[in-house]
Amino acid sequence: MSKAQFRVTDKPVYFSDALEAQEYAKNNPGCAITRADADEYPVMDHTPQSILQHLDKSIIAQDDAKKELALTLYYHTLKSKYRNSKQIQSSAPIMLIGPTGSGKTFIVQEACVYLGVLFIHVDTSSMVSEGIVGYNIGKLAANIVKKANLDIQKAEQCVVFFDEMDKLFHPDNDEYGSEVSHQLLRFIEGTTVNIPKQDIDGDKEYKLDTHKMQFILGGAFQWIVDKKESNISKNMGFLQDDLPVIKEYKGITLEDFYEEDVPKELLGRMHTIVNLYPLTEEDYYKILTQSDKSPLQEFINKVEFHGDSVIVDNEVIRAVAKYAAESDLGVRSIRQILKKLFSDALFLAPGTKHKTHHIKYNEEEYK
Repeated sequence: MSKAQFRVTDKPVYFSDALEAQEYAKNNPGCAITRADADEYPVMDHTPQSILQHLDKSIIAQDDAKKELALTLYYHTLKSKYRNSKQIQSSAPIMLIGPTGSGKTFIVQEACVYLGVLFIHVDTSSMVSEGIVGYNIGKLAANIVKKANLDIQKAEQCVVFFDEMDKLFHPDNDEYGSEVSHQLLRFIEGTTVNIPKQDIDGDKEYKLDTHKMQFILGGAFQWIVDKKESNISKNMGFLQDDLPVIKEYKGITLEDFYEEDVPKELLGRMHTIVNLYPLTEEDYYKILTQSDKSPLQEFINKVEFHGDSVIVDNEVIRAVAKYAAESDLGVRSIRQILKKLFSDALFLAPGTKHKTHHIKYNEEEYK
C-alpha cells in the first residue's frame, strides 16, 4: 500500500495526492486537510483474516461465502479510509445464492455489525417502479439516509443487500421484474439520487451518491437449481456393471444466468457468485451447541435471567437438529421449534419460586 500524502485532521481519511484531497475538502466544507507524516499509513482495525475469524465464531459452515464476504467488506472499509481511486477501485457487486435459511442475510449483517458499517436490507420482491406509490428507488435512498442519521458520508459508504432477487428474474414475472431490475441497475452502477425534504422528514433536501456503496445481491433461484438438477439426471449414464455415473451438483454459475432472462448489463458487473448450500443435521447441531449466536443459548439465557435452571438433554438437541435439517425453512425452523419447547419455561420462569425446567421433545408433536 502506498504511503498517505494527506489526511483529514480529525478523521482517519487519507489521500495519495493533492487533487483528491482538494476534491474532498470542496465537497465537505469546514473540514481541514493536513500533510500526513512521512511514514504514515491508514490504520485498519481489521483484516480479511480477522473478519473471517469473527464470522467463524457465530456462523457454522458456508466457508466460501464467509471468506468472500470477509475479503469484499475489508476492501470496502479500506476505501472509506484510504481514498485512492487508482489503487483501490470500487468493489463490484457480488451474488449470494442459496435456499431459505442458509444464512445469506445473517452472514452479511454479522460482518457489517463487526466492522461498524451501515447495513441496509432490501426485500426487492416488495419494490415497485418509480412513479408508482410504494417502496421504490427514491424511498430506498431516503431510508438509507435516515438510517445513517442524516450522515451522508456514512450513508454513501453503506452495504446494501438486495434480497429476493430471484423474484425479479423469475420467468413468470417478466414485465414487473424488468422495470424494477433496470432501475436497480442504475442504482448499482452509480448514480446521484435527489431526496426531497418531505421524504426525510426534515427541513432540507439531500443528494445521495451511490458510487461508493457495496452492493450484495441474494436469492434462491430455485427454478435454475431445479433445471440443472433435472439435466444432471437426464444425462446420467451407466457403467458396464450397471452402476450409475453420479454427477455432483456444483451450484449456479454466471453462465447459468446468461442462459436465463437476466439483464446482461447486471451480469457484466457481477464478478463473483457464491453458492450457499443447505445445512446438514450436523451443521444444525453445531449451530445449537457451538455458535456464539446459538438460538438455544438465547432461550436458556431468558429462563436463567429469572434465576431458574434449565436442563436440555443431548437427545433433545439432536432431535431439533434433525427437525431443522428436514424443514424447508433452514435455520429459521430452529427458532420455531425452540419457542414451542421453551413455552412453559418462559411462562413460569418470572414466578417467585426458583425452578428447574427439564426441556422435553415429543417427536409426534412435530411431524
